[in-house]
Amino acid sequence: MMTEVIWKCFRCNLTFKEKELSDVHKKISNHSITKVKTLVA
Repeated sequence: MMTEVIWKCFRCNLTFKEKELSDVHKKISNHSITKVKTLVA
């Protein structure tokens, strides 16, 4: 199995595949973003 890195906002329950998009969300919402490794089937 392979793993994939995503960025997650637990307050909004949103996930981002690109760090740049998570940075934009962080700036707009002032929410913290967590880097998560997920399994890809």
